Formats: sequence, C-alpha cells, structure tokens
Amino acid sequence: MKKSLWYTRMGVGMIIASMLLSGCQQNPDSSIVVNKDMDHLIEEAKKSDESSVDMAHIADAYETYQTTLSDESLGVTVNVDAKVDIPEVEQMSIFRVRQQKISQEFLDKIIGELAQGQTLYDAGVTLNTRTRKVVEEEISGLKAEIENIKANYGEEEVETYMPDYQQDIDALQSEYENAPAEIVWEGNESDGLLHSVAEMVEKEGGEEFYQWEYSLNPKGEVYYGANDGENGDYMSVFVQNNEERGNCLRYRRGKRGYDFTATAIVPSTVFDNIATGVWPADEDRAAECASAMYGGQVELVEFTDEPTTISENEARETADMFLKNVGLDDTYRYYEGGLYSEVRDIRVGDDTETKGYRKLYIFRYMRYADGVFVTFDAKSKHEEGWNGDDYVKKDLPVECVEIRVNDSGIVGFDYNAPLEVTETVVDKSNLKSFDEIKDTFEKMVTIANAKSDSESDSGVTVQIDRVVLGYARISEADSYDTGLLVPVWDFEGKVTNEYGQENAGSIMTINAIDSSIIDRSLGY
Repeated sequence: MKKSLWYTRMGVGMIIASMLLSGCQQNPDSSIVVNKDMDHLIEEAKKSDESSVDMAHIADAYETYQTTLSDESLGVTVNVDAKVDIPEVEQMSIFRVRQQKISQEFLDKIIGELAQGQTLYDAGVTLNTRTRKVVEEEISGLKAEIENIKANYGEEEVETYMPDYQQDIDALQSEYENAPAEIVWEGNESDGLLHSVAEMVEKEGGEEFYQWEYSLNPKGEVYYGANDGENGDYMSVFVQNNEERGNCLRYRRGKRGYDFTATAIVPSTVFDNIATGVWPADEDRAAECASAMYGGQVELVEFTDEPTTISENEARETADMFLKNVGLDDTYRYYEGGLYSEVRDIRVGDDTETKGYRKLYIFRYMRYADGVFVTFDAKSKHEEGWNGDDYVKKDLPVECVEIRVNDSGIVGFDYNAPLEVTETVVDKSNLKSFDEIKDTFEKMVTIANAKSDSESDSGVTVQIDRVVLGYARISEADSYDTGLLVPVWDFEGKVTNEYGQENAGSIMTINAIDSSIIDRSLGY
C-alpha cells in the first residue's frame, strides 16, 4: 500500500534539511584547516609571551576593515567593507561543554506557559489518525495516476501497471470502510511526560508514527502533544532527546491546522532563504518561493487571518518576557531577527490543501558567555557515510533559541541543541592580533571559495560586511556530545557563486588562538 501523505511530506522536509546541513564551503588543502589537537590548543591558549595580545589592543586601528582581493585562476573576487565588532570585555576564555537533554522540568514549564490549561493529547496517535478523508484523498490520487497512464501510455503499460494500482485501491477501500470519520480525541489524552521511544513503540495506537520515530531515535526520548483545536488555534509541542541528531523542543500554534513539528532534524531558521520558506516581510517573493519549494506547481497565498501589526519593540517585549518566564534569560540574549514571511507546513487540520505563509517576527537568541556571544552559523557538525560495516549519520546542531511572535502572542518556540558548560578550561586565553587573523583570511578566502565550474564564464563574488569576535563550539572529529567553546573571528557576508546562487552568513571562521580555519560542518 502507498505510504500516507503524512510520511511522504516528512521525507521531503528531511531531504531539504539534509541539503542545508550538507551545504558547506570547500575545505582548503592546508595545514591550517586540519583536525585540531584540543589539548595542544588549550596549551596554546595558556601561553603568555610577546605574541599575546590584550583584548584592549587586539584590533587597534581596526574599527573597520576594507580590502579587495581577487584570483583570476580561481575565478574569485572578494570585496571587504566591514565593521569590526569586538566585545567590551577584558578577557576571553575557553569553556568545556556537553550536550544537555531537554528535562521534564523544562517541558512542564513550556506546557504551563504555552498550553495555558488546555488539555493536550498524544499527537503521535491523534495527528496520525488515518481518517476517511485521508484515505479518500489517497484513493483519488491513485485513480488520477491511473487516468494519467491511460492518457499518456500504451495499452501494454496500462495492462502492466493496472493490477498493482487496483490492488492498492482495493486495500485502501477496505481501510476506508473501517476508518474513523474524524480524529478520536477522547481516551488519547497525553500524560505530559517524556518517554523512551522504545516504550512508545509498544503503546497501542500511533504505531506508524512511533515506529518511524524509533528508526531515527532508537535510544532516545520523545514527547509529542497537541490540543484538539476546538478554540480555533491548533498547537503542538514536540521534544526529542536524540544522541545522534540532537536534542530539541519545538512549539507551533496557528489557525487552519497543525504545523509539523516532529522532524528529527534540528535545523535553525535561515533568514532570507526562500528555499526553506523564509524571506523579509517587506519583499514580494511568494512566487519565487513557490518555485523554489514546489517547482511552481502551487500558489502561495498570504494567511491574513493571522496578522502581525504590533511593532518590533512590542514583539521583542513579549519574546523577552517569555524567555524570562521559562528561565532562559540568564543564558541567552537577543542576537538577531525581524519581521519575516514564513511558509506554514500544515499537515493536519481544517485547511491542509492551501499552501500559504504568514507574516510574523522571528527572533534568535544565542548563548552569552561572560559578555560575549557564541556567534551564529547555520552549518551544523555533520557526518554521514560508511564506517566499516556500519552506516553512520550524526549531527551536532547549532545551539540557539528562536521565538516567533504575532498579534496573538507566542506562535513558535524552538530550543535547539542546548549545551551545558561543565568547566572553565582557560580563564584568560592568549589571543592572536587581528593583523595575524586577517593575514590568514586574505590567504585562504579565495581558495575556500574557488568556483567549481572551470568552464563557466562567470566567477564567484564574496562580499564581507561584518567581522566579529565571539565564541564558537569545536570538538574532536569523532565527538558529538562534548566540545569546547573557543574565541573565534567570524567574517560575515554573502557569497554569490558562478550560477548566481547566494549564500549568506559566516563566510569564514578563524580560531582567535592559533589563527587556524574552523570548518563548522566538521566541528573543528
């Protein structure tokens, strides 16, 4: 029998997320980008000699940084006109960190703040119910495929494929006769607790969803709850503690139906990326986004029944207060955000057919350690491939908090890959001067962004508009649960490749201790 549309769409979402995770810069063939010896790095950070630079003088005479670089043989032009941002602190440190699970206590806080007394139900059971409407849509889809074969292929093909299609239709017709007319909520109330995924697989009801979840998180924990939508708002909360793909909590609320929150991938929002359905709200890019996401086969309409007319300051106040209420305000500070259009991924509800977007504020908060931000980069540490007889697929996602706000309040909350600081390894780290850092950047930026198509007449353009000193997480090549927060320089801007495709964010990250390049997708 054909898989349900629910799981087909899950697969599409995971493919898009995987593309984002794998889209990283080329790794220059140089000793300055090889795997780091963490012990050696710590020893370098402890040194205090004539090469050490105080924070007060780390970038003397560099309020801005301008230069132009080009390499015709590599097809790269680099334009730098950047503000140099240095935190106003006396020192930077090295911290040892490890992944932190989403706790039951924190889940209780989130449910208390956002569900506000509503009864929640086991979404793995209820939102996965194959109602008559769902089965009927699948039957109609198969019949449409049959008509397409009859119209476009010969009699031989029709005779070949017809028995299989008819068998699937007959099975679906039998399922339809016994399927419920609508979701059954009574008796499927959620207990509000995290459970092992293995335990949920054995539970009666929701077998398909929890078996799928088990295939992605066999040793971890899960919680998936939703309200019944009777008040006109559809909300769901998903938690996973997954040692291979990362820990996270997601919440969404909106009209029309339930946004899908239960993907095992833990991506951060990439602002102004139509391929993932996000663009500045003051730009008319819905048609462009529909083409990127759906091949132009659908029209994206604006959901005006979910307005955002409040000011950014009002929205920030709502988000900041929520962060305080759930106890995260001491660890995370506002980093970036604004008013965006975002495509909704509605899988179950009143309107699952209309593809549309809503305008809302999206705010990102990052870890703030002793007056210094951990800088954001969308690339997660990612490993996928064969290791002997085992196929390995692991992610160490980016730690961040994201809050979505419209006129109705908090409509989205993501807590991605939280970390726990276990030790201050070096209290006052030795740092290279910015002169040494920019020498590394100027030597390597053209190599790192060389065009991949040597036959193309067009080249690659790199624009750097901000250079910032902050922290980044690094780890040993085979470690996905522990690491270090170390001082780094991020060169931020935009790369436009030879095909006109743009990639914005951190273009190069350089270790502030030894001036080596850090590849975020490798984690070192």
